Amino acid sequence: MAQTTRVKERQAAQAQRIKQAQAFLVPDHIDVAILGGGAAGLCAAITAAEALEANKRIVVFEKALESGRTILATGGGRCNFTNTNLSFENYSNPEFVQAVCKDKDTFLADILSFFRSSGLAWATEDEDRMYPLTRQASSIQSLLLRRAQKAGVQFALGREVTSIKPHKDGFSLTFQECFGSEKIHEVHAASVVLATGGLTTKKLVESLQLKTTSLRPGLCAFTCAPEPPKKLDGKRVRAHAALLRDGKVLKQESGELLFRSFGLSGIMIFNLSRTALPGDVLEIDLLPQLTEEEVAAAVHAQTTDGLLDPQIASYLGTNDSVETIIAKAHKMSFTITGTSTKVVPQVCLGGINVDQVHIDTLEVHHTPGLFIAGEALDIDAQCGGFNLSWAWKSGMVAGLSAAQNVDQKNASLKEAH
Repeated sequence: MAQTTRVKERQAAQAQRIKQAQAFLVPDHIDVAILGGGAAGLCAAITAAEALEANKRIVVFEKALESGRTILATGGGRCNFTNTNLSFENYSNPEFVQAVCKDKDTFLADILSFFRSSGLAWATEDEDRMYPLTRQASSIQSLLLRRAQKAGVQFALGREVTSIKPHKDGFSLTFQECFGSEKIHEVHAASVVLATGGLTTKKLVESLQLKTTSLRPGLCAFTCAPEPPKKLDGKRVRAHAALLRDGKVLKQESGELLFRSFGLSGIMIFNLSRTALPGDVLEIDLLPQLTEEEVAAAVHAQTTDGLLDPQIASYLGTNDSVETIIAKAHKMSFTITGTSTKVVPQVCLGGINVDQVHIDTLEVHHTPGLFIAGEALDIDAQCGGFNLSWAWKSGMVAGLSAAQNVDQKNASLKEAH
């Protein structure tokens, strides 16, 4: 009965979202069009709207019926929105990220200033990770949407832009409705910020003749052989892992390992997923900090209960000696077979080559008025708030640059007349 009620509530909420999306009429002429309503897109929209006059049209195109929804899954639902130590070495293409963000102190100061003026309070936890004081990702989503609406940002939800055509006065955007009608529309935009990610980016950039690197899931779970047994599903341990390819160690990582019935997950695995490919081998040490004295004590007591979860110990060897179980725990081996579809990847690896945009504005070299932000660029990082930090900062840079482009065009028109 309760489940039926929840289903009906979700259906009613979805119907209401569709109704609200249909009620919005996308203007024919837009000053700044933001493609993608995630973290980078929202920051770009807010920054552009606050930099321009109140009567300017800033429109966010988002395929989903809710903007900022991807933020809700970050940080385990708590939104690890940045990190006190934004070292550039944590990123792919670190030189480019540093060129855009200047230095790590300025990088962090800009992010905190933006969120402080949005009304956010925060706290720092282990490993320099910063969270909203509420420990709820929905707090970040809500305050961003509220600030955007206050600034006059409009949301074209349930609309997916399928092509961008540059011309001398700006861009023609073709978009499709995604809430049943599948109607095709075309509008004009003076500036465009591309803040989409994944395969959506690939579809759009093909017509723009932009070079991209291959795309694949990142910060994700693995399927592996052998598969962990169902009795281990949900078991968490602090471990150390080495990623090997053709017998050579490519990367090592320490942190949380989560056993799943389909494979392996957890922050440690997510970080390794940025490098790992099918066929690579994971060698995992479940007892990396174990001392000789602790081994001797366990052997003397003839039990591993103080070292390992009983079900993990049983998996390693029901009838084996304590010494053998400990040896196996120090070197578990799994072969990666692929990416699990049961855990949503947190980022998409790859994207638009960074050498095609200006470091000061994130504007595409050969397409004036087109700016790239967030995951659309070939930038990704390990867990810890680094990916969101890049989304916020790049969104701010692209949004401000897009607004300045509009002002420059308007100034040129006034001079011409």
